[in-house]
Amino acid sequence: MPKRGDDFESFVHFVYDSIIRLEDRNTLVSKNVLVKGRSGARHEFDVYYEFTKANVKHRVAIECKDHSVPISKGKVTEFYGKLSDVDNLAGVMVTRAGYQSGAKEYATHYGISILTIDDLPSLPQITALQLKKAFLPDESVIGEPFWTLMETRNGEVTGTYICPPSNSSSKQIALFYSKRVAEKFLLLMNEQNATVRGMNQQQLKALITYMEPIKSKNYKNDAEFVIIPFEPKNEREWLALPIGLDVLKNDYLTI
Repeated sequence: MPKRGDDFESFVHFVYDSIIRLEDRNTLVSKNVLVKGRSGARHEFDVYYEFTKANVKHRVAIECKDHSVPISKGKVTEFYGKLSDVDNLAGVMVTRAGYQSGAKEYATHYGISILTIDDLPSLPQITALQLKKAFLPDESVIGEPFWTLMETRNGEVTGTYICPPSNSSSKQIALFYSKRVAEKFLLLMNEQNATVRGMNQQQLKALITYMEPIKSKNYKNDAEFVIIPFEPKNEREWLALPIGLDVLKNDYLTI
């Protein structure tokens, strides 16, 4: 029978794992991790993840306190003692019951983020974030493997793809290897309410998963995909190569 504290740690792990995967699918979030400090001592952290940016390894340790009373300054001090023994280790403490006087000031002074359970997003909020990231990419998303054109409203993408003119009865979703080519193509189309967005592996997978049942039912006027590999000559001449869902899935999807 799981302890209440174990359930709390599992929830915090789930929240951080879900959110981090939205940004970086290569970051592993783990539970109950032992990390060796400079002193030689091994410290256990409830939730732990690490990543490398600019060739520097960054670590984050999360302490979960499922207590019925506010956390004392002493508990924060103990956590800081473990953190300070490990290089490049940032600390986060999460509790249900809040913090006693002096605990917040101590944590702030030493750069420890202190949160309560109310500061974490709920399951519906995490699901909404996942869906938004999958179908409404922002400008920070890198096109791996493609770039595409999306409709915008009030500066935000709507989830609708901008399709180039064609003689096909189906809508053709344009995929580009190059952001520059996509931007040149959009400029020639003269679409005011549109922008170029990156399509990463998670978004490609979500789109294929969405499209597969539609294609299997052979709906009329459904969407197709075309790759536009080169810069268009003008607004009437460009090379568009049809590509099927099976090819996208087998040749471009790696997750």
